[in-house]
Amino acid sequence: MDLASLYREVAEAISRLDFESIWPGFEPLKFALYDDESCFFDGRFVEKTEAFCANTSIVYNGEQIAIWKVAEELETPVLASKIVHEMFHGYQTAWDCWPNELEALFGYEYSAENLCLKLRENELLLDLLGGFDEAAFRELIALRKLRSERFPYQFEYELKTEEIEGTANYVEWQVLKQLDEEKALMLTERMRAAVTDPERLFPIRISCYFTGALAVNAMLGAGVYSFEASDRPVMLRVMNDAAPSQGDFAGKDELMRAVSGAIGAFNAETEEAVKCALERNEVLLEGPLELVFVNIYNARRLGDYLTSTFFVMYRENGADKMLPGDFVIKMKDNRTIERVYKWR
Repeated sequence: MDLASLYREVAEAISRLDFESIWPGFEPLKFALYDDESCFFDGRFVEKTEAFCANTSIVYNGEQIAIWKVAEELETPVLASKIVHEMFHGYQTAWDCWPNELEALFGYEYSAENLCLKLRENELLLDLLGGFDEAAFRELIALRKLRSERFPYQFEYELKTEEIEGTANYVEWQVLKQLDEEKALMLTERMRAAVTDPERLFPIRISCYFTGALAVNAMLGAGVYSFEASDRPVMLRVMNDAAPSQGDFAGKDELMRAVSGAIGAFNAETEEAVKCALERNEVLLEGPLELVFVNIYNARRLGDYLTSTFFVMYRENGADKMLPGDFVIKMKDNRTIERVYKWR
């Protein structure tokens, strides 16, 4: 399907949505669909510039818009829900809880105990899908408070990611409930499967899309979520009243072993990616260059090496540049590129 026809179908679906019931105060933005060659924005084809990269919200000609790269065929309700997800990122620009993604690539360390406790939280979030249960909610908040004390850096990053990406995923979920209930149920089942599987906790950022959406659902059920809150993440205020937890629960030892194995497998995959790129030794850039950004969605780190899919952004002689492709990046320090290798 051509971009113009697809745009019209998506725009018509979005026009039917009750945005106020999805998130009070949230209003739709203009949006653009683009591919490798063309860009269709606000009912017409426009020049495709470097600003059109990935799926996100950008400032275009002085206005906040949502953009989506059409790389695969998605049913109209699903595509509409994902574009509204990106619109919501535009709504979030005033929020002060955006995580420092590049810093987290170097600062976030995977801990078996932290993730084991998180998996127990995820079980409780799923329990709360069926309706509010005070005991389950209290245990959930107590475990989160415990993790915030034992693993402060990891917890803060996860919580901020849940507040940004998780709430946007919650919005996507609610859009599907209005446009196609069956698709909404399918998303619910995908979340259910993803948050209970230790191997699907990696990279942790992706997992937070689902846990954040489920956390909003749980807090709404408890009557403690504020859509209008100016101090975010909202969960921090809820945790202040939590009772202490020892972090013990049935099956913890077995779950710890499973999580430890999943961490090992994830690290081995990353090591293999770096090894393959170094053996190929196809160097695309030589530093020193300032790293601007990578595709943080599924980026990985192994020591001084980063992986990035689709692009890497860097600064050379004061100008920001983008290199398309999949890369392994050798870093001199946390912000300085030493060398960029073709990955695949």
